[in-house]
Amino acid sequence: MVNVENDCRLAFRKFNRFYTDVLGFLNEHIYDSPFSLTETRILFEIYNTPCCMAKDIQQNLNLDGGYVSRIIKKFEKEKMTYRQKSKEDARNHYLFVTSHGEIIYKELEKKANQQVDNIMENLGQEQQQKLVASMNTIQDILFSSLKRTEESISVRSYYTSEDLKNMIEQQWEFYNRVHKWDESFLAYLHETFEAEIERIWIAEINGQFAGSIGLVNAAEKVGQLRWFFVNPSFQNKGLGTQLIKSLIQYCKHFNYERIFLWTVSDMETARPLYKKMGFEITEEKAEVFMWGRKLIEERWDLELRSK
Repeated sequence: MVNVENDCRLAFRKFNRFYTDVLGFLNEHIYDSPFSLTETRILFEIYNTPCCMAKDIQQNLNLDGGYVSRIIKKFEKEKMTYRQKSKEDARNHYLFVTSHGEIIYKELEKKANQQVDNIMENLGQEQQQKLVASMNTIQDILFSSLKRTEESISVRSYYTSEDLKNMIEQQWEFYNRVHKWDESFLAYLHETFEAEIERIWIAEINGQFAGSIGLVNAAEKVGQLRWFFVNPSFQNKGLGTQLIKSLIQYCKHFNYERIFLWTVSDMETARPLYKKMGFEITEEKAEVFMWGRKLIEERWDLELRSK
């Protein structure tokens, strides 16, 4: 029996590999320049978008905000772009390309056109028209499909150095802003990653970092849940439940006997979720001054052994 769905999937991936090879997208830098594909696209957005803001680039390209910010800072350091405060809202800054940045953009655009010309020069007019018509068909079909899917939610069980930066930066920003925890918490966050990491799960929405959870080996068949966080912008979408379930399923599959975590009593969002997933408070410490606040630490355990 022919598996049509699998055949389509393989054909789709085969075309992707071919197309990325043709355009050289697998190279670290494109068009013989010092810029990556993402950097080139962001420069394109700034150059061609009136009143362009960083958040617009983030949303339009489905990129992580921290990643976009770092690229823009790189552009500013190289004197390719500059920012200007909005007169209507001082919290917003518009991005513009400098004269130096325009020279670079024009050169990249010229090389992009040369690349297309090199591909097309060996094709007759009829083949060129057929190629363009096929590209338009692919674009129309995929655009309709993507338009129907407002949000693409995914959870992956591997991480990169960029993910670790996001985990630290977003948790620090949130707990400092919302709970007023001081920089000793940031130092603590960095220290936690020195542990023996078993697995980290990363949640993404439309390619943007949305949350995380991690498992640390604490003892034989005992795991510690750490770094559970859902970006406030993506709450109420079931991400927290999805992340915790992923960790629990992993632990059950590998015959862990217990999972535990440490939290503090004023975590109003996470505590009901821990309870819903079967965790119970097993230890409560006396109130202490920690991270610039008076906090009460709690240990929650989930028994996985068959009773």
